[in-house]
Amino acid sequence: MRSARKWVKPGLAHRPEGFGDHPCVTYLDDRKEITRTSEGEKILDAITGLEAPVFHPVLADAGAGRTFAMLGTTMRLIASAASTGGRYTVFEQLTPPGWGPPRHIHSREDEIFYILEGAYDVHVGDEHRTVSAGGSAVLPRNVPHGFRNAAPTPSRLFCVIAPGGLEEYFLAVAKCSQPPDPVQLVELARPFGLTLLPPGA
Repeated sequence: MRSARKWVKPGLAHRPEGFGDHPCVTYLDDRKEITRTSEGEKILDAITGLEAPVFHPVLADAGAGRTFAMLGTTMRLIASAASTGGRYTVFEQLTPPGWGPPRHIHSREDEIFYILEGAYDVHVGDEHRTVSAGGSAVLPRNVPHGFRNAAPTPSRLFCVIAPGGLEEYFLAVAKCSQPPDPVQLVELARPFGLTLLPPGA
């Protein structure tokens, strides 16, 4: 195990008011020093050591991007893995009343949903609640989740997926000449590290 290292963080003379203990950081005194614990070391090294390909800025007009239908929804791909050096997939999705994907688990990606219009019933882990326009959901990988349009009219959400690449799954499903059955959907999802759970799971 590496020994703890110290460095000076300018402007932090003491623990800020209301800032509780953090398992990765130990505040010392007014010398403004912080001790990196072994767990904090791992996290900080992972962040500072992250090297992703450089990508160019993506500026898009309203409505721009590839739009396609998938299983009864309309998706607009705003930014892809190809355009962001693999870092993100960003899309807008319009869903009809009552629509929702099977509850599922991502093994590779984290997701952030922001509800633009309408409302969605969101089931994350053991928590189940309705999120309306202006609300959001942050969904870490390896946590079972699902969502369903809870409004009587179409609802619309904005989604960021990191890292990118899952758009290839959506496009593969969209390209099926006939809507895939549940067994086919499971097989299509498997190469993407995506597990579709059976009803009730």
